[in-house]
Amino acid sequence: MTSPQPSADPAGSPAPKPRLTQSQAKRAGQSSRAMVLSVLATLAIALVVVLLNPVNAERDYESTVDVAATAEQATATAGFTAVAPAVPEGWSANYARWNGAGTDQVEFWEAGYLTAEEDFAGFKQTAQSNPTWLSQQMDNAPATGTRSVDGTRWDLYEPADGDRHLVAEVGGTTVLVSGSGDLEDLDILASAIQQDLKEG
Repeated sequence: MTSPQPSADPAGSPAPKPRLTQSQAKRAGQSSRAMVLSVLATLAIALVVVLLNPVNAERDYESTVDVAATAEQATATAGFTAVAPAVPEGWSANYARWNGAGTDQVEFWEAGYLTAEEDFAGFKQTAQSNPTWLSQQMDNAPATGTRSVDGTRWDLYEPADGDRHLVAEVGGTTVLVSGSGDLEDLDILASAIQQDLKEG
């Protein structure tokens, strides 16, 4: 009777090392070089794009929004003189539009600007204002006082967070001035609106 042969221990035996033929080794080397070259080419393209489009902290655009021309068009529809205030140098208009009546039945003219300090300042003007519409436009900001701008009283609304607002009856219309910067910016825009309506 023959004794059983001891079984081989797979855990104890070393794993066989893969052996590449010369052609396989050559192809593997070529694949690695191709991958490195591909990465370098991608980085070079990305660098060229960055160099051709430098980041500029200054505003490098010119506004193409013509508030005065758009106001003339709005006036023909509005039934009142759509204001086109002369804003300070350094301010740029970023929108100007006439808004037809929605579910609230209020039509209004509006324009918005970027100030020299890159804060927002804008206005809405309507002949159909009502308390509900005004409150909605100001996100229910509470009344906190008044401000006098060139002799005209403006009601001031200041939320805990967000834009502040001035509201007044000017030129037979309700004007809402809003802004994210200092109250002085609102005064400047309110004054320009009053001046434009006075001259118009």
